[in-house]
Amino acid sequence: MICTGNICRSPMGEVVLNRFVDADSSLRGFVDVTSAGTANWHVGSPMDQRARGALDRAGFKGAGSLGAFADRAYLDRQDVVIGMTREHVHEVKKRLSNRATEVILLRNLIEPGRDLDLFDPYYGGDADFDECLETLRRGGRRLTSEFRQRLGEGSCEV
Repeated sequence: MICTGNICRSPMGEVVLNRFVDADSSLRGFVDVTSAGTANWHVGSPMDQRARGALDRAGFKGAGSLGAFADRAYLDRQDVVIGMTREHVHEVKKRLSNRATEVILLRNLIEPGRDLDLFDPYYGGDADFDECLETLRRGGRRLTSEFRQRLGEGSCEV
C-alpha cells in the first residue's frame, strides 16, 4: 500500500516533506507526497519563483508538482491531508466523502490545538518566504516523526 500525505497546494511544503520522507528509510516507499489546491487558480502552473528562491537558499532541490485542484476524487484517494489554513481544512472536509481520510491543520502539528494558519508570503518578500519555509520545515519534521511512529506500530496507514 502507498500511504499518501497531501499538502494543500503548497509546493514548498511538498518539496520539504519529500526531502524528509526520502531521507528516512522507514518512510521511503510508504509515503507518497502530493500537492493540490483547494482553489483552481494555479492549475498547471509551476511553483512561484519566490518560493523556489526560498527553497534554493535553504538547499532544497525538487521542482514540486504543477498546480493541481483538490477535487473530491483526489481528496478521497488520500490517507492524510495537511491544510495550510483553517479555510483549506474547511474546504477539504466539505469535499471529502471518504471519512477515513485524516485532515490536519499544519500548524497544529507544531502548536497543537492553537488552530493557527500558515502565514501566506504571497504579498511579501524573500524574508517572508524564508519564514514560511521555516514553518513548513518544522511541520514537516513533526509530520515525518508522526508517520514513523505510526509505521513503527506495524501499520502502513499514515
